Amino acid sequence: MQKLKSYQELNEGLFFNKFNKVYQKIKSELGLDLYFSATFGMAITALFPFFDKLVKTSEFTNTLSSNDVVLLTVCALAVILKESKSDIDKLKSMVQEKEVGGYLGLFTKAINNLGKLFSTITTNIGKGVQGVIDMFSYTALFVPFLVGFLDVINLYKIDFDNFDEVMTNPKGAVISTSIGALTISLKHIINMILKKIKRSNKNKKTPQSDDHSVAQKFESVEKIFENYFL
Repeated sequence: MQKLKSYQELNEGLFFNKFNKVYQKIKSELGLDLYFSATFGMAITALFPFFDKLVKTSEFTNTLSSNDVVLLTVCALAVILKESKSDIDKLKSMVQEKEVGGYLGLFTKAINNLGKLFSTITTNIGKGVQGVIDMFSYTALFVPFLVGFLDVINLYKIDFDNFDEVMTNPKGAVISTSIGALTISLKHIINMILKKIKRSNKNKKTPQSDDHSVAQKFESVEKIFENYFL
């Protein structure tokens, strides 16, 4: 019962259920048969809370709804992962119909930047992960990575603009926060995320032998919650 309760708490905290229902509805309404949906499963669902957080810190004049966030994320993924032209056309048509097409480029760039950041994270723990497809393939590390990054977004008020700045200027980027202007580096962000993953990993029953075991503990999607969150 304790594990079930913890799983439910996590689910509610990251809005997995909320966003997944919207995701399934969009796929059903448009009759989409997306390859990445069946292949990467939870890795795709974990992206929705990330973009929801990024949208909120960006403080767009026209606030995007949960439906808009899911739609734009799926459309951006379809373009990046080169889904069928018919599916991409359906998604782009719906994006234009909802008048949120101006945000599609931001979502696409953010996914690519996320891929770069994840690649650097995995390099630091001895895993060679390159590109967006590899990022989603490594679901059992990608989801904990996103959870850690959500805290970093909150701390530094990272939005679409300064996330891009951090990635293109890894030596440092000026980020405005409620306490003034802070200069942070990509290295600092990476270290913060790694510490969050390692700290949680140390609390598990299985002892940690070295830094590389951090990645090795996440052996399957089914063990994400058992090895990391519970």
